[in-house]
Amino acid sequence: MKIIFASLLALGLPAAAFAQTTNDLSAQDRNFVITAAAAGIAEVQAGQLAAAKGDSAVQAVGNRMVADHGKANDTLNAIAATKGVTPPTQVTSDQAAELTQLQGLSGAAFDSAYLKDQRTAHETAIKLFETEAHSGTDPALKSFAAKTLPTLKMHLHMLKEAA
Repeated sequence: MKIIFASLLALGLPAAAFAQTTNDLSAQDRNFVITAAAAGIAEVQAGQLAAAKGDSAVQAVGNRMVADHGKANDTLNAIAATKGVTPPTQVTSDQAAELTQLQGLSGAAFDSAYLKDQRTAHETAIKLFETEAHSGTDPALKSFAAKTLPTLKMHLHMLKEAA
């Protein structure tokens, strides 16, 4: 390392030329990006199903989830790009299984399963975002998590009301 730095100086290159251009994220921050991105995609896909298959109250919740989580996904992806992290573009296998199960339901069974799944997903997301907001190391990700938390909590309240 000292030899490389000395070589850069000998060539007349500033020390900044040796600095990395991407932000090195902690394992927690990187895990947050990966987990939150997959969860956000799942929220949008489940919301689209709810908007198409649910009763009017569930459709309204689904439309809200699509709008809010779509916006949050865009923001997270933009932050991740500046950090040199490529978030997932697909849901996890567990999330895919839940979506497949929802696709096979209709009527009151769909509404009940959707609202239950979403309550669980939002409780999990709130914990994830609280952890990042309080103990993440990247300022941009901490800020994103803190700013997104009120929306997640509002969603959880909406879901409980809709049930």
